Amino acid sequence: MDPTPLYLGRDRTDDSPLGLRLATLLRHLMALGSSGSGKTVLCKAVVEEVVRQGVPALCIDPQGDLCSLALAADSPETLAERGVDPALARAFAEQADVVVLTPASHKGVPLSADPIRLDPAHLTGEERVHAFTATATMVVSLLGYDLGSDDGEGLVAVFDRGLHLLHERGRFPQDLDAFSDYWLGLDETDRELYGRYLDGKKLEQACRKLARLDVGARRLLFHEGLPLDIDLLLGRDATALPGRTRVSVIYLNTLHSQEDKEYFVAALTRQLYTWMLEHPSPTPQALFYIDEVAPFIPPVRKPACKDGLALLFRQARKYGVCCLMATQNPADVDYKAMAQFGTWALGRLTTRQDLAKVQPTVKALDPVHVEAVMEQLPAQRPGEFLLISPDDFSHTRPLRTRWLYSRHETLDEERIERLADERWRERFPEATNPVRGTPAAPPDPRANDALAPSLAATALDPAPESPAGEVEAAPGADPKLRQQLAILARAPSMSSADFAAQAGSSESAARSVLKRLAGQGLADWFKDGRTHRYWSRDTGLRPDLGLSEPVQAFVPQITRGQAEQIGQGLRERPLLGLLGEEEVLTDATLEYRPLYRVGFQEKVQRSLWQRLLSGGAYERRSGNLYLDPRSLLLVLFHPRQGLSLQQRSEVQASEVQDFDGIATVEPRLPGDLLLDAHDWRERQPVEAVMAHFETLYQTRPRSVEPVLLPLWRLHFHRPGRPGTRIATLDALAGMGVDW
Repeated sequence: MDPTPLYLGRDRTDDSPLGLRLATLLRHLMALGSSGSGKTVLCKAVVEEVVRQGVPALCIDPQGDLCSLALAADSPETLAERGVDPALARAFAEQADVVVLTPASHKGVPLSADPIRLDPAHLTGEERVHAFTATATMVVSLLGYDLGSDDGEGLVAVFDRGLHLLHERGRFPQDLDAFSDYWLGLDETDRELYGRYLDGKKLEQACRKLARLDVGARRLLFHEGLPLDIDLLLGRDATALPGRTRVSVIYLNTLHSQEDKEYFVAALTRQLYTWMLEHPSPTPQALFYIDEVAPFIPPVRKPACKDGLALLFRQARKYGVCCLMATQNPADVDYKAMAQFGTWALGRLTTRQDLAKVQPTVKALDPVHVEAVMEQLPAQRPGEFLLISPDDFSHTRPLRTRWLYSRHETLDEERIERLADERWRERFPEATNPVRGTPAAPPDPRANDALAPSLAATALDPAPESPAGEVEAAPGADPKLRQQLAILARAPSMSSADFAAQAGSSESAARSVLKRLAGQGLADWFKDGRTHRYWSRDTGLRPDLGLSEPVQAFVPQITRGQAEQIGQGLRERPLLGLLGEEEVLTDATLEYRPLYRVGFQEKVQRSLWQRLLSGGAYERRSGNLYLDPRSLLLVLFHPRQGLSLQQRSEVQASEVQDFDGIATVEPRLPGDLLLDAHDWRERQPVEAVMAHFETLYQTRPRSVEPVLLPLWRLHFHRPGRPGTRIATLDALAGMGVDW
């Protein structure tokens, strides 16, 4: 084992220290045990040890037990009596930055979760499909529909398709208000499109429900306090304290219905999943802990958060996110989710159902001792666990949990509020209660200064809000909007400070205008370090991807109609024509995937008869080769066989059959195309491409430039089943792509 494992307690057989390696948590840890068995203490010990290793933790606290991680430990004497070194407790207190966040409430640091808050530009095609389906599912759940019913599934399909359509049109909604406005203002064409998923009257009723969703107490959940931000929750933003490791405890009891709690967990897991795709790591970089998980991922019922948690548990380990969950009722947790956990800590279990639930796993992980393990489970005392971890131990180890470095209490809202007043309000001013607190910054008098330059007075006066249900006026109809966009278009991208300098106004007013433009889909933004940068969509550029000029793209040869015709032949049909309904082709989307086009000139040895005819031993040939930007595999293309990838061609570079002479390219504005942004961000640097090519063909390339390959993504849906299946065709020959 690692010489510095996570110390969890003592082996009950010989009193030796017992723990796990940090890397073991990448395969996830589950703590099971009846009420009072000590599983929450064990899990809090895991959190403390992870923090000591410098890894931040994000903890979901349904009851208030985890909030006391913020409290100082017992007296040194008490700690010593419980076998804990007081120096370790002091070290934890000095290193841990514990913050309690309270959704829809100012008791702690208020936290909000707008269900539409999503940046699809940073996702691949497959990732967008998952994100849009998760978003649609959350909204439908909030509206009170049973996700397993026909109406619930139909409405999920409608909202899912709507998100795809808005993304394709470059008008993806920035918040729930904008999403609601779209559905209230549907034109006849779109109504007809969505009618294939849900009856028109039922859709109309759902749209009215959606309009009422963002009013009253629910509005606090969507907009009150800090928006969900994983960088903030993990202490990777401006709120971080130097030398400290963030522990974010999200206290769910400020939400007063189980549906709202399920929704919030769904929103959080979606944000965390998106974040980890953008921040992959081969080593542990975060711990996600959810206590008493059973209501959120039950075996039969389908709450809004179930699919998101299941996806997180399946995928997180590949991105450096460790998962920890605890429950007193293993029989009430979906067995597929439990199967994703590689280490089990089994406390006292007494019911026949719970014992039956864990026995197959015990048999799989420790088949030699399965009978002995099952016999011990009902007789264990509080704080005693059987630790099964094949990654660290050859057999089950009996654990007596150590005591905590922090205090172990259950905090109520009054205690949390006092802690927030003492510790966190000044650190998180943007989340301060506007009634009793202070704004994050005083208003800048220049924002309404009559002496400010006339350009600022015109450009920085935000346009009026559109009435609900009305379509936003085109920017060409509003000179004020045009002038704001003209300022923004003076550079590929601008920070709010840059925009304020150009407009001669305050930064706070500039920030308001930029958010307004982004909210209307006229501008977009990305994070450059800790700075938000905005750009005008009118430019057709993608500065978030470093694309500040037109790029070369292959001209598609397969039309949408042809792609849909091919797709009809790819539909999956019922087994033997009897079981279930056949798939429906719901959409065809043209996306572009980046390639590297490598220009070269090589020296090729001539045959003997060629030498006799020409008099030279070698000839020089020029051409291009195409490489996948991430793997640097050769991309070959044949009109009748389609695309294929190879490590190296057996022929000369100039003889490789690819796109040259078959497909044509033209310059396109990257903002006008639906790009696979993930592949672009993960591309190899040009220097690595040149070195790789030189190794393959012993010749130095003359140029390396990106070129975009068009692909048709065909979306299939089977009635009665959630989600969407995607098939991919190249848009040059219409052949299937498995890439």
